[in-house]
Amino acid sequence: MTIDSAQNDITGISLLSTNNSLQTGLLAALISDKTKLECKVIEEFSPDTSGDQLLLVDCHSRDITDLQSIVHDIQEQVDAPSVALLNAIAESEHEELLDWPCVCGVFFSDTDQEQLVRGLDSMLKGEYWVPRRLLHHFLQKNRRAPSMKRLDIKLTKRERQILKLIKDGATNSDISDTLEVSEHTVKSHLYNVYKKIGVRNRLEASNWVRDMDDL
Repeated sequence: MTIDSAQNDITGISLLSTNNSLQTGLLAALISDKTKLECKVIEEFSPDTSGDQLLLVDCHSRDITDLQSIVHDIQEQVDAPSVALLNAIAESEHEELLDWPCVCGVFFSDTDQEQLVRGLDSMLKGEYWVPRRLLHHFLQKNRRAPSMKRLDIKLTKRERQILKLIKDGATNSDISDTLEVSEHTVKSHLYNVYKKIGVRNRLEASNWVRDMDDL
């Protein structure tokens, strides 16, 4: 199975791992082969890793404090990359890292190659890859009755244009071409509009637009 990455905005994948071994190198090569995106192995997170990157964080040989610090640093970035946890331990503190908005997927230590490829495929499409058990737990913990009062959200004309294009499945590059602005400008608008409407990613923004008939 090979993933068609042409439908998403992610331009590369980084594998954050302290395990500089042949196995890690082979995993990066496998991911590159299946996704058709460059997968590079890095030992430390850098702010240069932008939102165009999918960041795979290897939990092996890292304690929870170290992992929390890494995820915190990632979340603080204006254009934070989507994060997936690799080699996570089931029913451990690793699962609590899913509370961080930038963490969009988790692969446990017993994940096989087929599951990994399927999960990467979903994440590259802007979806989440979370076991049903954890999704059920998250919903139980976070669901609450919504307010009946609609928030008065003030969107600029440009922000409304971008949201409509996202609803139609446009990538950052498509939006840049359509509106004749740079991709950097598109990302800045997306960051602002995500904050305004209270969503964390493209998929949630698209769903939000579908519920707002009068946008």
